[in-house]
Amino acid sequence: MNTYKALEIWTAQTLLDLGILFSIISALLHLGRPYFERILSRMTLRVAADMWWLIYVILRDGLLFISVLFIFLNVNLDLMEDIKVGLPFVPIGMVVLVVALIIKVFRNTEDFNKLSRVNNYIITFGAFLNFLGYLLVMEAPGDEYAAAQQPFWMLMKSMRSNLNPWLSTVVFYITFGLLMITFAVALYYFTRQFKIKEKENVQA
Repeated sequence: MNTYKALEIWTAQTLLDLGILFSIISALLHLGRPYFERILSRMTLRVAADMWWLIYVILRDGLLFISVLFIFLNVNLDLMEDIKVGLPFVPIGMVVLVVALIIKVFRNTEDFNKLSRVNNYIITFGAFLNFLGYLLVMEAPGDEYAAAQQPFWMLMKSMRSNLNPWLSTVVFYITFGLLMITFAVALYYFTRQFKIKEKENVQA
């Protein structure tokens, strides 16, 4: 293996690991919103309160977007052959987080309503899938551990993308199809909102 290929593999694996970590942090920030609002209510200066909330929103939603981007870059058959991707948990988790992002963009999830609660559940579920893929599949016990020979851990290790090309291909096709459907729904909502704004401007 030449230096450039090794660097590509290291970079792709690092980005994937960071994407999984960021998704978990973002989920925790979503679930921890009551804590941030309690701190916000104790701030007497309006500028400090605005900065506190702005930082919270940037971290919460920014990490969610970056996590989806990092995982998306690595869910392709070429890189899945080179690096460890926890199948099917991480790719499906990415799709779930994409759905959550689309809901955030086109619907109101900032107020305390049913949709906000459901979207938090979706984000937490996506992060949990990433966590399972990382903990059980990508970082299963190595051969130096006696537990590595147990049937459960052998099954988990066999679900690594670089050790199971057949499963990688099946998961990729499923993920690709789900993403196409999700993007089509996003395009529909964008077109509908654009037409609504267009009518409002004409009436004005």
